[in-house]
Amino acid sequence: MDTIVSDIAKNHMERDFNEALRKLGLTISEIEFDDSLGLSIILEILVSDEELLYA
Repeated sequence: MDTIVSDIAKNHMERDFNEALRKLGLTISEIEFDDSLGLSIILEILVSDEELLYA
């Protein structure tokens, strides 16, 4: 059950972040959760070259 809830939360978070960052030419390629020292969220972000040329 925890895995299903985590996957749903991860998918919603990725979608929401991508919507906000797309305007800046950024896209999230991966989200990781690390709870070894408390809850940490690690984002891997891709930069669109086309957006950088026109920014």
